[in-house]
Amino acid sequence: MEELEKTMEKLKTMKHCLILRKMSLFNQYFAFLDSEDYLADSLFVQHKVRVTFCAEYQHKDKPYRVILCRCRKKDIERFLSAMVELPRKMLICGHQDYLEVSEELSRTAFGDTRGVPESA
Repeated sequence: MEELEKTMEKLKTMKHCLILRKMSLFNQYFAFLDSEDYLADSLFVQHKVRVTFCAEYQHKDKPYRVILCRCRKKDIERFLSAMVELPRKMLICGHQDYLEVSEELSRTAFGDTRGVPESA
């Protein structure tokens, strides 16, 4: 549980993933920024977390997509661990502007607010 709290604190400083507030007994909902190559998918496999994808949105001039998804509450810690690794993987794979685009999206679309779950 302590590890989850540390990961949650780190996630609050990141701009590429938001925890969405939606009432559900078993699932937690997220929005995150991914590339056209869906680089996050391999991280989910690596961390052995099952993710259900709900929707995705793409700006016509950007090579990134906002992905809306959900995962079981019991898998939140593994999901967040994958999200912590995502920016590094983006940079390694040549997406040098990923962090800037994430920050811009967070500022404009979300008003730079951070969602936190009612219970983790």
